[in-house]
Amino acid sequence: MTARELVECPVVIGTAGHVDHGKSALIEALTGKNPDRLEVERRRGMTTELGFGELVLPSGNLVGLVDVPGHAHYLRAMVQGATGVDVALLVVSAVEGVMPQTREHVRVLELLGVTHMVVALTMRDLADDETAELAELDVMDFLGDTVFANAPVVPVSSRTGAGIEDVRLALDTAIDSFLADAASRPVRPCLAPRLPIDRCFTIKGSGTVVTGTLHDAPVAVGDELVSSPAGVRCRVRAIQVHGDTPRALPGQRVALNIVGDGAGDLPRGEVLCGSGAEGSTLRLIARFTYLGREGAKPVPFESGTRVHVMVGTAEVLGRIMLMEGAGPIAPGETRTVQIRLEERLPVRSGDGLIVLAFSPVVLIGGGCVLLSRCRRSRDLSAEEVSLLRALDAGDRAAAIAAWLGLQRLPVPAAVAARALDLSGAEVARLLHAAVASGDAVALHPERSTEELYAAPAVLDAALAALADTLVVMHKAAPKQTGFTPGEVAHVAWPKAGEDVASALIFEGCARGICAQEGSEVYDPHSAAAAIRVVREAGRRIAALLDEAGLDAPTLPEVGQQLQLDRDTMTRALRELSLNRSIVKVERDVALSAAAEAQAREVVAAAIEAAGGAVTTSVLREALGVSRKRAISILEHLDAVRFTTLDKGAGGLRSLC
Repeated sequence: MTARELVECPVVIGTAGHVDHGKSALIEALTGKNPDRLEVERRRGMTTELGFGELVLPSGNLVGLVDVPGHAHYLRAMVQGATGVDVALLVVSAVEGVMPQTREHVRVLELLGVTHMVVALTMRDLADDETAELAELDVMDFLGDTVFANAPVVPVSSRTGAGIEDVRLALDTAIDSFLADAASRPVRPCLAPRLPIDRCFTIKGSGTVVTGTLHDAPVAVGDELVSSPAGVRCRVRAIQVHGDTPRALPGQRVALNIVGDGAGDLPRGEVLCGSGAEGSTLRLIARFTYLGREGAKPVPFESGTRVHVMVGTAEVLGRIMLMEGAGPIAPGETRTVQIRLEERLPVRSGDGLIVLAFSPVVLIGGGCVLLSRCRRSRDLSAEEVSLLRALDAGDRAAAIAAWLGLQRLPVPAAVAARALDLSGAEVARLLHAAVASGDAVALHPERSTEELYAAPAVLDAALAALADTLVVMHKAAPKQTGFTPGEVAHVAWPKAGEDVASALIFEGCARGICAQEGSEVYDPHSAAAAIRVVREAGRRIAALLDEAGLDAPTLPEVGQQLQLDRDTMTRALRELSLNRSIVKVERDVALSAAAEAQAREVVAAAIEAAGGAVTTSVLREALGVSRKRAISILEHLDAVRFTTLDKGAGGLRSLC
């Protein structure tokens, strides 16, 4: 088979099994390369660190390999290596059969969601037929209670080569089954790439290289990535997947040559993320299965127990908190729990997690992240229970509806995407579907193109708060015709941003709950009388000023003539000014808009007739008013840059 016939397959095969059952020897027999890269590993004949390689299968598929340590002391490394494994290669000695780490590794794989396996019954050349048959029955009996009950068991000898080709064929079949299952799952669009780092090292002449199994989306040369939780920014300079390539696919073992400040110090456990996938947490909610300790007396799991939590290649200490009112967890039982961490953990909804006892460090359980960020409370509301059930069932449409029901105000799509670890495209599709089905309502802020979304009940409650607020505010200020949107929002929704308040007021107007004119929001029922009084006063003021022309009385005189109280006068003048029906030319003097326009015409004509510049006296005569009023009008026209006064030229005015 030539290299041209090989097909890079985005699948990772990972070994599992007890120490000294021949995992590394089998990998060497399959690939021709020893996966133990450390000199101490080869000298001792025992894997202590993760090993990596590639395997060519009979179909021509080229897949990645991860070899894990089998000794109990290196369980952490095994869990880190199992991250991203698609097909497990369980190695069991035909001489010894199922051993403690065999059981432990299989439990880890189950908890991480691996469902495809091939069992290699190694050292067949060292076991007689009866011993080998007993070992095979032992394996089948053990796996019968797991998701791997139908896994093929292939006898093999890494020393003689017998059965090696059968292992390759069995792996090919398992990969086909895995790819068929993966193709039947719903596609999640536009996710950002994530690479949990399992190695970071420097190559002379190239710089920093990180390796790991790529998740969620492709990564290409030139992509900008950021590590989580450290926040180190870097750029991908080169990529290797079984050789140089410009682009790597999710599911592949990847080596990235990266550049950026601090990139050379990224530890195992950091996650390189594309834009939108970065994020870490100190609290999460998970589905947790408690296994108890292998070989020990069953002991219930108590709330607040300190544990090691492993997600991807990261590990932090934390405590598992049982929900309020729930008793201890019995071995084999699965519960929804809150995990409080002592350090930030890069994680997203759907990630598998492994839980190790604090001391001794042994496997005690694991499960799946349901909500990557949560409030610090062990009491779940009915809406939260619905959300977690939807997430557990993988029903993202139900999850988005339940999550909207938990909010107190409308939210933009980006907030929903961040809370539920969804891509922008996916959350947009889900929200539009929720609006179409009546599970959500879309709102439109006045000064923004970004839509806001709310559950119908949440929106109804927010609008009820708006109605109640306006009634109270009008009652407290009965002569006030209305209030600014900011004043209303501060009382009705203290935590609402400007866009949210704007959208709610707009919706309130559409439903007749409130009305808005100019910069005032009001209850059309509570404020109706006050508005009529002010509008009538404004009409009378405008009529008086219009009739008076340029020689209008002062505003206090207007109030006296019309017998208007101070509050009504003030509100009417404010409304007239906002509507541009009047123009103030000094503190207590206003002209109607028509009179002010007339003053402009008269002044412009006088200046043009005088050749472009004229004295104040000439303009006063043209205006036909007192000198005091003429100066007020002319200074107003100067202020609005209709005219300009040249004091150095004898006080002549010209048009701007």
